[in-house]
Amino acid sequence: MLKLTNIVVRDVRDRDGYKLGRLVEAHDGTESGVIEAARRVSDRMFAEYSDASNIESRMCATDTTGKPKWAVSPNFLHLAEIGTDEASYIWGDLDAHNSRGLTR
Repeated sequence: MLKLTNIVVRDVRDRDGYKLGRLVEAHDGTESGVIEAARRVSDRMFAEYSDASNIESRMCATDTTGKPKWAVSPNFLHLAEIGTDEASYIWGDLDAHNSRGLTR
């Protein structure tokens, strides 16, 4: 049975947003561990899905209870708690930052 705690999930999609698959990698619960797992799952994505889009393929990480906790940016530079404006922005909601005067 798949363990859903402390994992990074990459929802693999092509440039038109069509779902191609889903990939999972374990992390150690630290921010750096989440980023490292995100890099591994992204490497797998490009190796396994030639039509994968880095921007369209969103990533999230679960916590020790298995609840989705963080949004991970496609360039691995940002980690934001789900439910925040930053997480919405990472996942492509431009209104989340535009309302605060921030730009992409």
